[in-house]
Amino acid sequence: MPELPEVETVRRSLEPALYDGEIVAISTSALNLRRKPIEGAKMKDALVGARFTAARRHGKYLMLDTSAAHSLVVHLGMAGRLLLEGAASVAQKHTRVAVALSSGRVLRFVDPRRFGFVRLHATAQLASMPELAVLGPDPLAGVFEEAMLHASLVATRRDLKSTLLDQSIVAGLGNIYVSEALFEAGLSPRRRADRLSASERASLYGAIRLVLERGVANRGTSFSDYVDADGNKGGNQHLLKVYGRTGEACLRCDGKVRRIVQAQRSTFYCPRCQRAK
Repeated sequence: MPELPEVETVRRSLEPALYDGEIVAISTSALNLRRKPIEGAKMKDALVGARFTAARRHGKYLMLDTSAAHSLVVHLGMAGRLLLEGAASVAQKHTRVAVALSSGRVLRFVDPRRFGFVRLHATAQLASMPELAVLGPDPLAGVFEEAMLHASLVATRRDLKSTLLDQSIVAGLGNIYVSEALFEAGLSPRRRADRLSASERASLYGAIRLVLERGVANRGTSFSDYVDADGNKGGNQHLLKVYGRTGEACLRCDGKVRRIVQAQRSTFYCPRCQRAK
């Protein structure tokens, strides 16, 4: 699933071409996205004739604001792609939403697995949208402070991996960047979150920002489906230190990277330098 760095890369690659021209047509698939119908008729009524004015992000969610006081909220799900292409280009199979611009570009949402979504919502009421209302702070936004993370950690008895995957605590982290952050901080994914020392919590806070900023700088991690809005893959997969490296030598000690399963998800870590205490 695309995580914060991948979604931020998509957001950046949409600009500034997304703002060129008015919305002239919207077409949608008849199939559901995340078990709900696509509101194609409402999108057309609200948005045709308007312009995109901003592309914002919180965690793994994109909010594409328009001059019509409505936004398209996008989640890429497991394998979704948000592409900004020429009108003459052939739409990919599994295109679920297509927004044509007078500039000659088309914004297409492609999702073969249909776990993502594109939904219309009043811009002024985005904070009350159920999917957004439950999100914790975005770790690359100025509001994400060390004290906020500390308070969340000491308030739970869960292991660190499960805690950091909780989007109500930190919005945007997933399997890849949680594994990488815990490695950078030298913490076992099995450690109980409420048992970290003050210095360990501080190290974790810094490690989360470090791995996310690195991911953004390298335009995201591409293993299979993820590409940016121009169809280009990221390069962060070549710089991962533990994720996907089962059995390989640890880059920090003489140990070997191990894969375990926590809450039905893969976790990668070095049991030698990320010891459980």
